[in-house]
Amino acid sequence: MTPDRPPESRLARILHEHPEARGRLKRAVGGLLWVVLASVVAIAVLGVWHLRRRADLIRARLGTVRGGALTDHSPSEAESNQGSPE
Repeated sequence: MTPDRPPESRLARILHEHPEARGRLKRAVGGLLWVVLASVVAIAVLGVWHLRRRADLIRARLGTVRGGALTDHSPSEAESNQGSPE
């Protein structure tokens, strides 16, 4: 910034008029960045937890179908004797 031109943004004007506020502003912006970062990490952890839990539930449901006993579809002795003459 040159001394003959006024600061362009509102924040630059405030910092130009009140240079002692720079430290407080840095702490406030830093705190907000930490809150945003913590929120993103929390959402990511919950997303991974949800996907793992859902995968376990799906895997458990599929395991019972694959490991279950198969039904016998061959004709029984009584059904096969009905069609044959004695």
